[in-house]
Amino acid sequence: MTQEQKVKKMTNRDQQAAARKEQILNSARRLFAEKGYHATTMRELNKAIGMTEALTYHYFPGGKLEILRTVLRLAQEERIGNFKTFFENCFNQDQPLKTILALLLHGLSDKISLDREYFQILIRDRNLLDDEDKETLDALAGLPSQIMGKFLAQRYERGEVRKMNFEIAAFQFMSHAVVLIIQQLLDDRALGKEKIQETSDFYAELWGG
Repeated sequence: MTQEQKVKKMTNRDQQAAARKEQILNSARRLFAEKGYHATTMRELNKAIGMTEALTYHYFPGGKLEILRTVLRLAQEERIGNFKTFFENCFNQDQPLKTILALLLHGLSDKISLDREYFQILIRDRNLLDDEDKETLDALAGLPSQIMGKFLAQRYERGEVRKMNFEIAAFQFMSHAVVLIIQQLLDDRALGKEKIQETSDFYAELWGG
């Protein structure tokens, strides 16, 4: 069944419920990012979306914690899909390694900067998730590193990088990139060109064949 067919099968009540859930999640994401999970009350959330507490609990019986878990899970699924496409596009380019790494850093910085709310929530409140949720988020977050590991293996075959554990190397680069970008975000700045060039040159030299 296509997505279009699924949409057509939805009743007016289904569409209304989906719209209300989205409204709750959007308001919660904004408040959680702005104030933090603990400082955001259900009363405040209900006021922001113009719903009664009973109606909010109807859509999310687990209350505020279920809303937080849903916000992070849906956001991660959407963003990892976008990141996956972005990485594949970068790695399909026939350019020198350090050029590809610079493109990755620049693109990651732009994407994370545009989605600051999600990362603020993830950094601040990830510890509130249960182990299953954390494992799901970690598995999704690991996809870009897996794609990059395959890319490095291909560059090894071309003689551009030395033999190494490509998945660990990719994870190291990704972890370093995220830390750099988050540090810049905390200072309300984008990752600068000099830092991008310095970092891409470092890894290209480190991995060089």
